[in-house]
Amino acid sequence: MPATRQGSPDRKFKTRFAVVTGLSGAGKSAAVHALEDLGYLCVENLPTVMIPALADLTLGEGTTHDALAVVVDARDRSFLDQFPGVLESLRARPDLDTRLIFLEASDGALLRRFSETRRPHPLAPTGSVIEGITTERARLCRIKGISDTVIDTSDLTVHELRREFGEISEWDSDQRR
Repeated sequence: MPATRQGSPDRKFKTRFAVVTGLSGAGKSAAVHALEDLGYLCVENLPTVMIPALADLTLGEGTTHDALAVVVDARDRSFLDQFPGVLESLRARPDLDTRLIFLEASDGALLRRFSETRRPHPLAPTGSVIEGITTERARLCRIKGISDTVIDTSDLTVHELRREFGEISEWDSDQRR
């Protein structure tokens, strides 16, 4: 008997729900491309308060998504306060298999990436990039601590990062058969 889709009341499997976060410059945009290539519906920069509504919408009647990813970060001012509770509520849902993936990199790698793109750090638009990195790393420490997977992208190429996400996307292969 084939597996049923999530809009069906007798659904046989949980929808994969990947939440990707981490340090600015650590590769969240590359992660989105990798997840899209793996069949995930991806949404970037969604305000934290809207994450549960996104889950509800993608699981509604007539939808066909069985893998969803959302990318969130510290630019959302409510992220640090609200995200742990939102994550807890997502993890408690019987229709979702929620995983938090945290991307990080060394200060040197992040400085190099910001220098290459010539963009300011989002948390230090008028200050130095290293100040922004230091501030963000400290702010995200608690979120990193509740992550299911932490990926250090310091020495990874885009292709290696894609491979990492390919392995992560297999987390529920037993459940989905």
